[in-house]
Amino acid sequence: MKNLIVTIVFTLCLSFINAQEITINGKITSKETNEVLPYTAVATFNATTNKYINYGYTDENGFYSISLTKTDFYLKAELLGYESFKSEVIQYSKNTITRNIVLKEDASELDEIVILSKKRLIRMTGDKMIVDIDKSGLGNGNDGLETLSKLPGMQLDKDENIVFRGNANLQIMIDGKPALLKGDELKQFLKTLDGSNIKTVEIIANPSAKYDASGTGGILNIRLKKSPNTGLTGNIYSSVGYAEFIKNRNGINLYNNTQKWNMNAGLYYGYNESVNHRKIIQTIKEPNQTTVLEQLNDWFPKGDSYTAKFGVSNKISENVNIGTSWNYNIYKSDELTEGRTNQFYNDIYKRYTLLNTTQLGKNKTITGNVYYSFVSDSLDTKLDIQLNYANYNNTEDRLTTNTYLNTDENSSFKEQEAIKNSNPTTYNIFSTKIDFEKKLSTYINLETGLKYSYVDNNYNIILKNRDLNGDFIIDTNRSNHLLYKESITAGYAIANFSTQKWNFQTGLRAEYINYEATSATTNTSNADNYLSFFPSFSVNGNFDANQYKFSYSKRIQRPRYLYLNPFFEYIDTYNVSVGNPNLKPEFTNAFEVTWVRKYKTALSLFANFTNSGIFYIIDYDENTQITTTYYDNIGKSTNIGTSFNTSIEFTKWWEIVLYADLSYNQAKSEIENYQFNDSSLSWNGSINQLFTFKDHLSLNWNSFYSSGGTYGNSISKPSYDMSFGLKKELFNKKLRVNLKADNVLKKSMYRSVTTQDNISTNWTNQWETRKFTLSLTYNFGSGKEKSVRNTDLQDEKSRL
Repeated sequence: MKNLIVTIVFTLCLSFINAQEITINGKITSKETNEVLPYTAVATFNATTNKYINYGYTDENGFYSISLTKTDFYLKAELLGYESFKSEVIQYSKNTITRNIVLKEDASELDEIVILSKKRLIRMTGDKMIVDIDKSGLGNGNDGLETLSKLPGMQLDKDENIVFRGNANLQIMIDGKPALLKGDELKQFLKTLDGSNIKTVEIIANPSAKYDASGTGGILNIRLKKSPNTGLTGNIYSSVGYAEFIKNRNGINLYNNTQKWNMNAGLYYGYNESVNHRKIIQTIKEPNQTTVLEQLNDWFPKGDSYTAKFGVSNKISENVNIGTSWNYNIYKSDELTEGRTNQFYNDIYKRYTLLNTTQLGKNKTITGNVYYSFVSDSLDTKLDIQLNYANYNNTEDRLTTNTYLNTDENSSFKEQEAIKNSNPTTYNIFSTKIDFEKKLSTYINLETGLKYSYVDNNYNIILKNRDLNGDFIIDTNRSNHLLYKESITAGYAIANFSTQKWNFQTGLRAEYINYEATSATTNTSNADNYLSFFPSFSVNGNFDANQYKFSYSKRIQRPRYLYLNPFFEYIDTYNVSVGNPNLKPEFTNAFEVTWVRKYKTALSLFANFTNSGIFYIIDYDENTQITTTYYDNIGKSTNIGTSFNTSIEFTKWWEIVLYADLSYNQAKSEIENYQFNDSSLSWNGSINQLFTFKDHLSLNWNSFYSSGGTYGNSISKPSYDMSFGLKKELFNKKLRVNLKADNVLKKSMYRSVTTQDNISTNWTNQWETRKFTLSLTYNFGSGKEKSVRNTDLQDEKSRL
């Protein structure tokens, strides 16, 4: 009886609330092109008093939805480049009202248009911080990876992994759909993107249960540029840059769109020649001797990248869209590494080793998808189905020679050795995904979905040593053929309850993984399966000038496939890496509280608590002087901090965006012979200044500072730099000229010191800096670009 009474009271409460408020929704399109208009500001006003009631923005598909108290009202809609719209008085007659809006292009000057919300370099909306890459100039002259590294709070570690708030476990998405790769393959993919083609980047620090649970550091969603017209359009671009070596990027984009069909195609070529300077000083203190190994390596990579893409979608009806998109990339590399390792014993310089490595590589990547999308007339039902496929094929052949010499008369203390290393690798990945959304009433919305993915990985290490006769013989102890198969089945459910001012969301995601790693060389295997649950919860308050949000989610970071391979990978004569078949995933509970003021100032408090954290272990053998690195699960880590960003417009031509974060980091290791319990404070800050002058001329000045800090037994050191960019638009904005100078102070680098027992490792890693780039982009035609969806295989490829 008690449960029955509670149910009746709850039902009556819902009925009362539903009786007090209504929802107005619809789609906003362009009169000239009939295309949807995302990010249009929409507001409701009381028809009697003209008092503002509530507002909202259209989503990527041009849909909006606003809740308000039952009363007669009218709508206003405004978007930069279009005339303001005001509806007639709308009388409430039912709980849900649908009203579509058509906007007309405005021929007047842009600076004379009054809009509800001015576009800014950084803005906050919902659970996202959106950085305007195009306006800030961060992408000019840079590839995709370099562009992401310049975002507020972002930096690169020694291996060029993107780090946000001290966490490198990020999920990358393209136009709202997860990208295909992570690890080395993701870095290569991002380098094939041209930064000038990126419109915005959305930073989602605490994702809901709808997203894949992987990525304990959050999500970066890259939004590519789009054109506002229909018909045939396109652009052609070329850039040339120089730091210590030359680099060049060229490409052409074509779009042909009608009311029913949307097609796009692109061809791109990039040449990059660069250098990486690495210095590692390792100090080993023993009772009777102190040994210092000073490694100085210069890596000279050269690469040619060829990319082709094609996408097509068809609007079968007002409710249904289908489409497909494919991307094909070939990357050819020719790399040289020259190194010298100096050996000191009690401060006496006695020996040195000369390293020479040549490497030829070629990798091919094919990604593609087919999708179906349905939206009902009333906008209360949405269905999205995707099929995705990716193939990655890599061949890599490397020859390394080591020459061992004494400092006195350069005599040999060991025979010269030569090692050949071949590494053919193939990945096949398939996934299918279904997302369904249903609005049950004015206030209640449900979302659910399923996903299945399958990974087939064929990884081969063939290592050969040169014998006394000059022949190369296979080293069976260090060669291995790994076969890895994995399947993940996932499902989620999310419930939303919204009123005029508040939104409550709760969700749960379940993921079941089944994998097997088999060594064809030793005929041994390592298999496991487990089920994990990932809850999420958020509360949002939206008021006239303030937004508040509290969110919680549980995340996972699974090991990369190769981290589980128990065989050695040869790096050089003093360094090898090895996999750990007992490595387990790490889990993070993430909390965040955010306050946003007038969509331009945001203050966040965040806390991440990680169990079984995956940690980079350095193990030194005093007898062989070989350093072995591998990954293992330490005990726990904690990251608690605050972040702040704001936009200040001093004048019409000068805008400044400030960002800063401060965090407390603590990590504890319970690994035998590798125990520590360390903590520290660290902070990052950046200033982005935009100067807008007459005649379509603008100047960007970006600068950053990272204090470094302690994580576990490693201490990272400060890094800072600044960049400048000048942009000029000519011929009615058909031609864009960009001149960019990146990292002019040459202080952008990775530096750290790791101390464990009696061994200290001082690491400095720096890519070429002070890069100057000139780029030209010419837009032609009058058509509209409409991006076809990208393949959704992010989590699977994240561990390649």
